[in-house]
Amino acid sequence: MKKLPLLLLALLAGLAAAHEQHAHQHGVGQLGIVVEGEQLTLLLEAPQHDLVGFERAAKSAREQLTVQAALEKLRSPARLFAPTAAAQCTPAEQQIDAPLLEGKGGSTGHGDVEARYVFRCVNPLALDSLRVSVGEEFPRLRTLEVSFSGPKGQKAGRVDTRHPLFSW
Repeated sequence: MKKLPLLLLALLAGLAAAHEQHAHQHGVGQLGIVVEGEQLTLLLEAPQHDLVGFERAAKSAREQLTVQAALEKLRSPARLFAPTAAAQCTPAEQQIDAPLLEGKGGSTGHGDVEARYVFRCVNPLALDSLRVSVGEEFPRLRTLEVSFSGPKGQKAGRVDTRHPLFSW
């Protein structure tokens, strides 16, 4: 598994370049997919506005409820992503970085949400696609630009609610 950090670094560099190119474009997020051994790692980046409808810390009780609902969805990776069923992947780790949603940032500015999910797969050789339901859960997030890296090489593409399957 020594290659995984290098693959993640390469993918993160690619996502950073894509982010710079399309910095904070509403309706568009980034999804990085790394397959290494029995591990599937997903890196999601999205404008906070696309998840909750505003780009600052919640001000009202209603907005706080919206934030809590969004965080609950983000903390449910099986609700957002479905790897190839035959691979038998299950969520193993997750990390959500949403400073404004969690009340850790300032009250203004453009907030982005970043999430990292790790799935462990019983049959990783069967893993050849990912169904993405992020747009169904967060309708303002119309498109995810995808970067993939794994044993079958590298690939880029897009997913949306009309075309939610990314295959490699």
